[in-house]
Amino acid sequence: MGNEKTSTKYKILQSLRQAKTTLSGESLAREHEISRTSVWKAVQALQEAGYKIESRGSGYVLSQDLKDSIFPFEFGSEEKYFTHFTSTESTMLQARKIAEQEEDFKSDFPFRIVTADVQTKGRGQNGKSWKTTKGSLAFTLVTKEKLPVHLSNRFVVAAQIALCTSLNKLSNKNFFLRWPNDIWTKDGKVAGILNELFATGFMCSWQNLGIGVNISSAPKLEKADCILDSTENTSRKDLLLSFCKEFKNLLQEVKKQDSLLCQHWNSLCMDTGKKIQVKQGGSTYTFNGINACGMGLLSSDKQEEKFLIPGSDSYIK
Repeated sequence: MGNEKTSTKYKILQSLRQAKTTLSGESLAREHEISRTSVWKAVQALQEAGYKIESRGSGYVLSQDLKDSIFPFEFGSEEKYFTHFTSTESTMLQARKIAEQEEDFKSDFPFRIVTADVQTKGRGQNGKSWKTTKGSLAFTLVTKEKLPVHLSNRFVVAAQIALCTSLNKLSNKNFFLRWPNDIWTKDGKVAGILNELFATGFMCSWQNLGIGVNISSAPKLEKADCILDSTENTSRKDLLLSFCKEFKNLLQEVKKQDSLLCQHWNSLCMDTGKKIQVKQGGSTYTFNGINACGMGLLSSDKQEEKFLIPGSDSYIK
């Protein structure tokens, strides 16, 4: 993904991570075909970011790494597609600025990612707040795909699939989807997705997906869980890279109007075929998965059928 260029910070950091001894500024400059001044500036920028790089008589040494960093330069050639904040009110607010200002994205990397270590006013569905626990992954996916509004929820469906698939690859736990926008373990919710879109006529101009993942700790809420057990050590960067790869692979399916995407979602859903209670009215139905537009499909014992509309309906298992 992305172009072939990597930043000086990325190159210097990788060299220091791989080194078994100190590296002189001269050797780093020669290795990467840059000036010693460029090496010094990169080292200084890395130090300011929190990487402990010591300057010794014989050169530089990385004495303490930031192993869970998600600064843009950590993503190599894809750096320019990432924006990071150590603290912000909400990545959704920052993502909206990008969606409104930037031109359409190129196909080689067809979205942007906004990350934050801390969100002071993270948002969930229906005006609820999202608690960003220590070490959790908070990011917003910025898309500018032109898609009819009635198909816009397919982006949420694809993001759920991509995240669930990535988590199942990186963690020993088993992860499942729940309608309309969650990822769960058998013990509770580990991640949620909030979408925001702007449309002209019947076409989306942009749609952003705010995603929060409990990595190693969960908020003190009923039925909340985290993705790692005590024996695991998955980084936020690994999860984010895996998610980007999975989501990019699903983009072509998002744009189609066939049932393959919803079939994939249904295979990962923990509620398919189970009895649920609709909050609006309290009636009991069987949850039969989703249709191509991401609507929940319900049926009753009386052969009645009902659609669950994302954003307006919900249910209790």
